[in-house]
This record gives sequence, C-alpha cells and structure tokens, in this order.
Amino acid sequence: MKKLIYPLILLILIISSQSCSLQRNKLFKIPKGSDFKFDTLARAPYPDYKIAVDDKISFNVMANNGEKLFLGNNQNSLGTGDFTIRKDGKTYIPLIGDLELQGLTVKECEELLTKEFSKYINDPYIKLTISNSRVIVFKGNGSTASIILLNNAKTTLLEVIAMSGGIPERGSADNIRIVRTENNKRKVYIIDLSTIDKLEAGEMLVQANDYIFIEERVNIPLELTKEYTPYLSLVTTAISAYTFFKIFSK
Repeated sequence: MKKLIYPLILLILIISSQSCSLQRNKLFKIPKGSDFKFDTLARAPYPDYKIAVDDKISFNVMANNGEKLFLGNNQNSLGTGDFTIRKDGKTYIPLIGDLELQGLTVKECEELLTKEFSKYINDPYIKLTISNSRVIVFKGNGSTASIILLNNAKTTLLEVIAMSGGIPERGSADNIRIVRTENNKRKVYIIDLSTIDKLEAGEMLVQANDYIFIEERVNIPLELTKEYTPYLSLVTTAISAYTFFKIFSK
C-alpha cells in the first residue's frame, strides 16, 4: 500500500493545481488585481432607444399630415421604406439621398424625415418602426444564451430578462452586467435587482446590441464534484486494482 502513497500525493497535487479551472466557461470575469471600475449608470429617466448600425427601419410617408390614413384610405400614401443603417451610420432614402440616422431616437428620426420630405410633399406625416434590433442575454456560466428581438423601442431591462425566461435558480439578481457601446467606446454597467428599492434600475431601456450577463452563484460542492469526479474515479480504480492484486497474489 505504501507504493501507492507517492502516486496518490502526486495526483492530489495535480488536482490542487487545477483548482482555478472551476467554471472555465464563465464570461466577463474581472482579472484579480486589475483596476477595472464599472461605469456609472444614468439616473432615470433613461435615454430612449437610439438607432444603431445594422438596424432595419421601415416607415410610411403620408401627405396632408396623415389625413387619409385616419380616414382609412391609403391611396394618399406616398410610399414605404425598408432600409438598413450602414456602417457609416447612414442609409440611402430615395428622393432625399443619404441621411445619417445612427444615434437618433425614433422620434428624432421621424422629425428629421418629416423635415426632409416637406421639401417635396405637402405637410408629410411619418410613422417609423425598427424591425431587427436585438440584445443577447447570457445566463450563468455562459453555456446558456438567448437572442431577444426588440419589437418595442422602449423595451426595459426587466422585460428582456422576462422574455429570456427570468433569472435562473442559481442566478445572482444583484450582479447583472450590461456591456454597451456608446460613442464608439465599450462600457460595462453593473445592475442590482435584488431588493425592491433597486427596481428603478430594472426600468432602464436596453439598446441594440447590448450584451446582458446574469452572474451565477458558484456551488462549490457541485463544481468540485463535476471537476474532480474523473480523478476520484481514477484513484478508486487504482485502489481497487491494488486490493484485487494483493488478494489473489497470496
């Protein structure tokens, strides 16, 4: 049995050296010793949704301030549009040309289009929608993710969490991270929804291409069991083989 002591000690050392490998697929970890600081979350009212690169917008252009639209007759409609925002933040609209729409809210975009179309149309009425905006929600250690389409320009963080299935059993409601690009800079916000007085933070509006990560509480016994079961099986097999050998070698 003494011959097994040294191999067992070596195996234990190997297992110990691998302790940092728990939850290797965990996302958005902060390196130890770094001076990273989370960005400050804006106070309510939170900014409205802003049009982003690759967003697809569609709109109707109606003359006479939409009079015919409300009368139920679309014959006075001067056309529809379905356009994608290019990498330069612009899109081409017939009759008007290139317009820079990135960074505008839906209301601001409608006002700009109204101004531009008024050069050619009598008292235009514009109704605009965004069709393909989305955010990505990661839950737990990163093995589960959801792509949530934003059908409403005023979609809140709580609504996105609900659409993704809610916070998982082992999820940390006090450690929700939002990664967002603002003015070509990447920012990371940390949100705490663990108590009722933090509810206001959940009412913030999400933006296109936000990455939302719900931290998972680490279950040490479970993680250790998952990580080291193969090693323990190896030890058990070695001991069983040694015992079997000793019994039949007598």
